Parts: sequence; structure tokens; C-alpha cells
Amino acid sequence: MSSLKNILQIEQLPSHIVQFLALLENFHNVLLSETQALKSNDSDQLSKILPSKSQLSEDIAQLTKSLESKLNTQHLTLANLFDSTYSPSIPKPLQHNIEQIITLSNQCHDLNQSNGISIQILSNLNQHTLNLVSGKEPSNVKLYSAKGEAKSSGQTAQKPLGKA
Repeated sequence: MSSLKNILQIEQLPSHIVQFLALLENFHNVLLSETQALKSNDSDQLSKILPSKSQLSEDIAQLTKSLESKLNTQHLTLANLFDSTYSPSIPKPLQHNIEQIITLSNQCHDLNQSNGISIQILSNLNQHTLNLVSGKEPSNVKLYSAKGEAKSSGQTAQKPLGKA
């Protein structure tokens, strides 16, 4: 219970939590916009989203450091703050905001990871297309012979398909 008392004594904790929640909501909205731009293949929109996403990410990191610093003065960590065993004793508005932060941060993590995977897939497809157009051999591609033996693409002989 003394840890709870320490949490409640942290100056400006409720306002920092509200600010953190607002940043996460903005970041979530930016990630949703990024998802839509990826689905619609809108590279201009992606270029416009990137600075905003980067700035919000930096703001979240700075606020996280500030929160950690304030918690450390009471010998606590963010894990203590987000620990469900403390939640019932914390005032309801603060408890509600902390629950929202946990939910929203998980959603942001999943969305960001999904967008990153989509971007990587699109990058791989673009690189493969550029290689095909420029005539470059793709590296590390495994092909199989008629006997089912694996061999890299560099080992295959370029044979004509037929004679004219």
C-alpha cells in the first residue's frame, strides 16, 4: 500500500497521464491513416504522414522518459503504474485513463507492426519488379531442377526455349 501512496503523491501525474493518452490517440489516428494510404497505394499520402508519425513517436518517447523520471523519485517504475493490482485503489478517472493507455498502446503496437510488414512486402515486390525490368538476377532465389534438386538461380543455364 505504501507504493500506492507513492504513486498518488507524484506531482502532475494525472495531467501527464491525460497528455500521454492524447498523444497515443493521435498516434493511433496517424497509424490508421497510414494503413489507409497503404491499402490505396497512395505514396504521396504516406510521405505526408511520415513526419507527423515521427514527431508523435518522439513526443511519446519524451513523455515516457518524463513519467519514468517522476516515478523513479518515488522508487517506482511504469510497470508499477500499469500494474492491475494497484488499479482498484487508484482514483477512478486515473484508473480509467491508465486502462485506456494500455489498450491503446497495444492497438498502436499491432497497427504499427502490421503497417511495417505491409511496407516491407511492398518494398520486396518493388525491388523484384525493378530487378525483372532491369534484367538483374534476383539474389538468393532457390530454383528446383526437374529432379527436385535445389540450386540457386545463378547456377541455372540460360537455354533457349526453342529454335526458330
